[in-house]
Amino acid sequence: MLNLSRTGLLLGLFFLGLTLMLPAGIRPGSPDEISVDQVVEKAYQRLVSYQDFGRWQALVISSQTSADRHWQADKIRRVTKRMKFDGGLLDEEILEAVEIENGRTKDITGPYRQQRLERLRKIREEREKARTSDQGPGSGLELSLDDLIPFSEKNRKNYLFKLLGEAELDGERVVLLEARARVKKDFLFEGLFYLSGDSYDLRRLEITPVKTPGFIREFLMEADLALWQDRLVMKKVRIKIYGRFLFKSIRRIIEEEYSDYQPLD
Repeated sequence: MLNLSRTGLLLGLFFLGLTLMLPAGIRPGSPDEISVDQVVEKAYQRLVSYQDFGRWQALVISSQTSADRHWQADKIRRVTKRMKFDGGLLDEEILEAVEIENGRTKDITGPYRQQRLERLRKIREEREKARTSDQGPGSGLELSLDDLIPFSEKNRKNYLFKLLGEAELDGERVVLLEARARVKKDFLFEGLFYLSGDSYDLRRLEITPVKTPGFIREFLMEADLALWQDRLVMKKVRIKIYGRFLFKSIRRIIEEEYSDYQPLD
C-alpha cells in the first residue's frame, strides 16, 4: 500500500502526542442504524476492492517548516519531486529543493538530491532486512496504509471501534469512525477515520502512534485520500510534531500535496 515516509513523514511516525479535533456539525448516532462492526467491514471491503492498490506515481510538493515556540516559521525547506509507490516508496526524482530563511531563498537541489539517494538506499536495506527476518517496520521504514488503518481482519482485534455520527467533509456526507488501541503496542496507530456516507470509502484519517518516546509532546497526522483510476491515492498530508529533548525543543510542520497522478507501469 501507500508509503508515508517519503516526506520525512515517516520521520516521526513512531512519535506521538495528539489531540484530535472533531469537525463542527457532527450529528450523533449511528448512520442508518448500521452497526460499528458492519461499518468497519464495509470500509475494509472498499479498501481491498481497488485494482493495483498502491501502484501509482505523482508529482509531490513537500514542505518542512521549522517553527518557533509560537509556531511561526523560522526556516522552510520546499521540495518538488516525482514519487513512485508500489506498496511503499519505490523511487523518487528530486526536481527542485530550496530553503527559505530570513526572507532569502537558497537552492539546495544538488546536496538534497544526494542526501535522499543515500536515504533511499538505507530504507531499501532496512525493508529487506525486516522482510527476511519477519519483523515489523523499523523507525526508518515507510509505513503502508495497512499499517496505519486498522480495518483488516488481522488488525481489527487490536482495536475498539466507535461510531461518532456524521459530518460534512468537502461538501460530502461522511461517517466518523473512531479506533482506539486495546493495548499500547509498537506499530499501532489510533484516531479518527472519515468514511464516505454512501460508499464507505476512506476520505481522511487523523491518527497518532499508540506507543511513543516520552520526549514527544505532540504529534498529529492528517491525510486526505482520493480515488483515481480504481486506485486509492494520497491527496494531502499534514504532520505536526512537537518534541523536547534535554533543553532543546523541536517544532516541525510537514505538508505534502499530490497531483499529476500516473500509473506506475
